[in-house]
Amino acid sequence: MSKRKWHSSLRLVITVSAVFAVAVIVIGGFWTYFQYQSPVSVETGPARVVIERGESVTEIGQQLQQAGLIKNASVFRWYIRLSHAGGSIQAGMYDIPAGARLPDIVSKFRRGDVVPNTVKVTVPEGYTVADIAARLETHHICSKQAFLTAEQQGTFTESFVSLLPRNKDIKYRFEGYLFPDTYEFVKGESAQDVINTMLQDFQHHIDAANVMTALKKQGETLPTLITEASLIEKEALAESDGPLIASVIQNRLKKKMKLQIDATIQYILGHRDIVTEKDLKVKDSYNTYLHYGLPPGPIASPGMTSIMAALHPAKTTYLYYVAKYDGSGTSYFSSTEAQHLRNVNQSEANLKRHGGP
Repeated sequence: MSKRKWHSSLRLVITVSAVFAVAVIVIGGFWTYFQYQSPVSVETGPARVVIERGESVTEIGQQLQQAGLIKNASVFRWYIRLSHAGGSIQAGMYDIPAGARLPDIVSKFRRGDVVPNTVKVTVPEGYTVADIAARLETHHICSKQAFLTAEQQGTFTESFVSLLPRNKDIKYRFEGYLFPDTYEFVKGESAQDVINTMLQDFQHHIDAANVMTALKKQGETLPTLITEASLIEKEALAESDGPLIASVIQNRLKKKMKLQIDATIQYILGHRDIVTEKDLKVKDSYNTYLHYGLPPGPIASPGMTSIMAALHPAKTTYLYYVAKYDGSGTSYFSSTEAQHLRNVNQSEANLKRHGGP
């Protein structure tokens, strides 16, 4: 080998060795950071994390960050990549103790150290606080009374809670904010923890949809939005009707017309197959046949479809709607009272044709 080639080979070996050494130092530095970084908090109780089947590492990291367990979701992704742990994370519900370090959290996920004796509970869209309390009791999660007491008296720290009004006319303070979803709870779990999980889920969904940013641009408030969304949830049987009903609500509010929404009567009196003239006269602040404007607060838990419909109503001149009762689940919409009365007649004819009263 010539002297020139020998020097060239030596430089290549030195360069490769240097790159390798730098890589080892960088990786070692990352690993040391992951292993010994300070926990986010050591003062709060355990946080509950639910990993669904097929959930991505990015989604898990975001959930951990939102729960206050890690400072940055990107740190979690890098740790998973360097430790090759992505394929071994197991789905399930986990309780992460306060002050847990990232390696301990990941080890828990890999072991499948899930919360035992869990029960899946589905809270449908349109459920009220009372409905949710009854369902939880049926599944032996917590008693109905314990749930209602915690709902009224518990302390919760999600950021949107501070935005909710303190209005004595509001029946339940978290009506509309207990997000409809499928949850995994422990039998005998405290009502406080159950409510906190549902409020966190609500926070997660409105943050993911950038709801607060949109409200700020519109000059609107979260309580107003969720109240309107709850009305839409109870009135719109078909998803396509949501933005149209939202437009009716907006148009009537602008014209200072009473909303006259039957769902508010149902909220006061309970389910009615037929809302009677007598029902419409019930004295209650939620009665939109007696009072102008929105009811004091939401009347049910709306899903994201209804929330987005309220956030982005259709552009119409509609002031009225009535269910078609033709099997489609949709409604007739109109801008004048005369057309509305014709639609009502058609609705009643459809109902009789399909075997209704």
